[in-house]
Amino acid sequence: MKFLIISDLDNTWIGADAATIALQQTLKEKRDRFYLVYATGRSFCSVARLMRNFWLLTGEPMLTPDYLITGVGSEIYHQGILDYYWATQISQGWDRNGVVQVTQKFPQLLPQIEPEQNPWKVSFCLHPNTKPAILNTVHEQILQLGIQANIIFSSGRDIDILPIATDKGIAAMYLREKLQIPLDQTLVCGDSGNDLSLYQHGTRGVIVNNAQSELAQWYSQSGTANHYFAKSDYAWGILEAINYFNLGTT
Repeated sequence: MKFLIISDLDNTWIGADAATIALQQTLKEKRDRFYLVYATGRSFCSVARLMRNFWLLTGEPMLTPDYLITGVGSEIYHQGILDYYWATQISQGWDRNGVVQVTQKFPQLLPQIEPEQNPWKVSFCLHPNTKPAILNTVHEQILQLGIQANIIFSSGRDIDILPIATDKGIAAMYLREKLQIPLDQTLVCGDSGNDLSLYQHGTRGVIVNNAQSELAQWYSQSGTANHYFAKSDYAWGILEAINYFNLGTT
């Protein structure tokens, strides 16, 4: 039976080149025995650029994923092609123009660059002098327009506003069910607040040791036996978890 790895990119799969290369060398021996999904806040183009730069800098290609979850769960790609079924599914009740209308009232929300925006995501950085509690007000005003939205805050500054029907975790479970992989043969990997939803669907999960405080705090309060807080940083932590959970041995 194949197993499934769903991993964040920045500061998880990548971040320490030697760790990424060591992880990939181990996994190459099992490549026909698992599916690989990169789940990231980056856009599709940004992921392609990241993978190209990694190859140029290290001389080693990153493993080619079977699927890409980009934009914090707002888009799914297979072999470079957008999953339009997923796009249609999460579009129900979504009104991007309405969200933009609300957020324009808050100068504390600094829009991220245009390539990081998409039809199912509106992204900002929080002004350094602003408390995150302002997002409660933003959410309330979006709800007043009848829009069900999901606001994800991570790394102390990044804000992503998505349809209520998606986040990284929901997108990951959509793919897990599509691939028919059991929960105990699925490993999710992350380091920050926008990865939190990955751990809430009953799969096995590793939190790398260099995790942001918001994810470490969640683990200390809500982590279960399915969750492993690695002793190692970055991809070393993923490798540690694969051995801890004995993935690929059945």
